[in-house]
Amino acid sequence: MSNVHLFELINAAPHPEAWQLHLAIALAQWLIYLLPAGLAWAWLRGDRVARLDIVGMLLSTLLALGVAQVVVHAWPQPRPFALHLGTQLLPHANDPGLPSDHVTVFWSLALSALFTERFAVWGFPLLAGGLAVGWSRVFLGVHFPYDILAALPVAGIGAVIARAVRPATMPLVLPLLAVHDRWMTVLRARLHLNRRT
Repeated sequence: MSNVHLFELINAAPHPEAWQLHLAIALAQWLIYLLPAGLAWAWLRGDRVARLDIVGMLLSTLLALGVAQVVVHAWPQPRPFALHLGTQLLPHANDPGLPSDHVTVFWSLALSALFTERFAVWGFPLLAGGLAVGWSRVFLGVHFPYDILAALPVAGIGAVIARAVRPATMPLVLPLLAVHDRWMTVLRARLHLNRRT
């Protein structure tokens, strides 16, 4: 099935139901903000091993976004509205759309989480979240379906590279975590002292 045909099947009608539009916009624009909130919560509640895993997940995401930029510059693909296709219901810059950065972030976190013991349980919800975001962005007319699918191998490359370079990053990361842990200990002690006075 062609990219355009798939797009036409998923893309919204010119006047969708209000609930469909609100749901799609919430998924397309706002769901991604749960990721830093969730990572910050896990960072604050986790131990050193958990923090190392989070650093690896963030590195995977940065690497995947870097690979995505290489793809964008090597093989720029127009968005549907640039070709005057379908219905566009979300304002967006007219830049290349393959792969989707939003979905790349979700799926690179998901795939790198599957490599960990602490956060492997996050893997499939993050994959599902990325799929929901991808659907919404096709529905709203700012991506083709293949833009979404292309995020999976890009995320996979980021996760594999991050896993491969993890031992080499430890001499930099471990001292930074040690400084972080000392400051957190001081901060907790001061907060505890303030509560008692």
